[in-house]
Amino acid sequence: MNRFKKLGLVAISTLVLVSCKKSGLNEGGTPKNIAASGNFSCGTLDAQFGGASTPTIDLSLGLPLEFAATFNETVSWKIVLRGQSSTAVKTISGTSSVLNASNATWIGNHDELYFFESGEKVSADLIISGKAGICSSDTVTIVNARNFKTVTPTFMLINGAASTFNSDFEGSGSTINNFHTQFNIGGSTLRMVQDDVIRAPEGQYYLRIIGKSAEQNGFFVGGLQHRKNPAASTYFLPVTWTDPEKIYLNVYVRGIDNLPSLNGQQAKAYATLNFECHEDDRGDNSTAANCDYYAKKPTGTGTDHFCPSSEDSWVFKIPVQHTGWKLFSCKYSDLLPSEDFANGGFGNRKLEPQKVCRVQLGMVSSPPFNLVSIDADFACFTYGAPFDPKK
Repeated sequence: MNRFKKLGLVAISTLVLVSCKKSGLNEGGTPKNIAASGNFSCGTLDAQFGGASTPTIDLSLGLPLEFAATFNETVSWKIVLRGQSSTAVKTISGTSSVLNASNATWIGNHDELYFFESGEKVSADLIISGKAGICSSDTVTIVNARNFKTVTPTFMLINGAASTFNSDFEGSGSTINNFHTQFNIGGSTLRMVQDDVIRAPEGQYYLRIIGKSAEQNGFFVGGLQHRKNPAASTYFLPVTWTDPEKIYLNVYVRGIDNLPSLNGQQAKAYATLNFECHEDDRGDNSTAANCDYYAKKPTGTGTDHFCPSSEDSWVFKIPVQHTGWKLFSCKYSDLLPSEDFANGGFGNRKLEPQKVCRVQLGMVSSPPFNLVSIDADFACFTYGAPFDPKK
């Protein structure tokens, strides 16, 4: 390399370094932390919704909550939002001398486990780097929380076209009456309301399956199932969701801490949650005439588009060995074929999400013949990426 090329590289390198310094970025492109000086004066944090200061917000409208403040110097700051009843948390941060709609907005999402809830108060604390304590605060009340449940091109809860059921388990009543089918082989499916010991990640209710298998092999206990209406012209997932590489199954599952008891017996930590998708490989309505499974059932047994003895069931297995609530996600292309030949283990072995006609949350005991329990919440599908409540 000649001397002039070397000088050119030095000049370019110097220019890059100067540019980084002027832009307030470190050499790696990350924002610098700028601490407040001794002359820093806190501005007043003002929460605004729809362009005006307000004590209440309706996040279901899709409009952001904006924060406004002006400082006498450029500093690194963060706004910590906390739900006073949900315990949900969201942090917004940046480096600037002004807070406005361009750098300090909130759409109702959260950083940690719990969702913000309708009807609760939310505190917003402004914290400045280099300055002790809280600089300024504001409080708003959520009239309606962000609607995570709206069906979009990239999201849907477990909800068939023929039912108003959503798998966040909210609503009225003590049981899950709106789910298409409950099946309990020695177990019970319950709709639980949160308390001081166990909170629901989203809303106030969650699903509990508890019991001991009555099957001969002692594994399957029970669960919930939602079916495509046999008369409906569409299948379960949106018609555009055809790529198994882009579809994700997502569900919150609670761990082995605070396991419940039944009839004086303590549940054991041997539960596995099976999140299943059943495909209509043949494309017809299964009946006793064309499905061995239904042919062996008592007269009058209902049928649908899935034949368990000759069509595919794909399974997302979640062995419950963790503690607390945890969000689990699985790509459709990573689902496992059912190991039970009598329950979807004998289909064409092709991943065909466009043919999903039943979705199931079931619990098994492994090892078998144990009293086991599972708590679950907010079971949903996403397209393009796993569910991320931070977004």
